[in-house]
Amino acid sequence: MAQYIVQPGDNPTKIARKFGMSLAQFQQANPGLCEYGTNNCQVLFPGQILQVVGAVTGQPADVPVAQPVSFNAPPPWMQIAIMEQGVQEWGAGKDNPRILEYLSSVGIGGGLLKDETAWCAAFAYWCLWKSGYPGQRSGRVSEWWGWGRPVAATYGAICILQPLTVDQASSGHLGFLHAMDDQNVWLLSGNSANQVRISAYPKSKLIHNAPYRWPF
Repeated sequence: MAQYIVQPGDNPTKIARKFGMSLAQFQQANPGLCEYGTNNCQVLFPGQILQVVGAVTGQPADVPVAQPVSFNAPPPWMQIAIMEQGVQEWGAGKDNPRILEYLSSVGIGGGLLKDETAWCAAFAYWCLWKSGYPGQRSGRVSEWWGWGRPVAATYGAICILQPLTVDQASSGHLGFLHAMDDQNVWLLSGNSANQVRISAYPKSKLIHNAPYRWPF
């Protein structure tokens, strides 16, 4: 058994092929990474260390649109976002102060400062800002379309879903890419069923041009 450091653009199938392993062998060598017996695997992050066997075979991995900077752990903003899971809107006319903090971070105030205001983009910005990385300081999903750099599907990348309507702050959705399966992207996002959670969204909802964005 040998160790392999994940490179930008890698995924379990590519790595398994590269080392002459079947996907089942790769899953067995890296328990917890994939749901055994299926193709449902977490998105890998650059710098992650995995177990592999065999000799290098096949074609090299495809070059991603851009090369995200590697981390030896999940990106810092993901570590913050994970800790926010469970934050949710309050009912009975009350507002969760944490959600108001997300909204305030993108300049939303006054009569719009309510936890019912669309806040998925504000949550993403707040996580990036708290971790010291730049974000698009806007609560409108449509204003994140050209932000950052386009990348291959990478753990922690901002993932943008359609529809995007410039004059509606609530159109579309965005979150941090956490996992993928054949049909869905699994996003860690705010304002998902009125809370911060990990949930599946159909790949058919991805915007058509560069749906995955990286902050630098």
